[in-house]
Amino acid sequence: MVQDLSEKERSYPPPKPAELRTIRSLGPDTKDPVRIMCFVIEAQTGVALVQDIYDNVDEATTIKVFVEGTLQVDNKYILIGTVTEKSTKDGSELVFNSTLAHNIDKLEIKLYKEALEMEGAVLQALDQ
Repeated sequence: MVQDLSEKERSYPPPKPAELRTIRSLGPDTKDPVRIMCFVIEAQTGVALVQDIYDNVDEATTIKVFVEGTLQVDNKYILIGTVTEKSTKDGSELVFNSTLAHNIDKLEIKLYKEALEMEGAVLQALDQ
């Protein structure tokens, strides 16, 4: 018997879009996939150290990222993935497991931030 499409949609709802977050706001309790905007400080095949470019310059932090392939040092990326806590000999550290890496070197960050702020204002106005 063929299921009604709406019944299938209820069984398998589409995933939520990954929320854009600052690296500083990530924690071990971060559950859903998130997006971060960053530039690469150090990189080797499969792993990179990235710094936040979406956060305020004085408060930007870094995080170790596991990726498939190699990210290019000094390039900007939007990464989508999940946060996990990894045990180390010094305690534990947060790591970002990237499922998608997109180079955004040509993206104007300031203009992108303005567009996100406008989107937020529109969504807030629609909710009222």
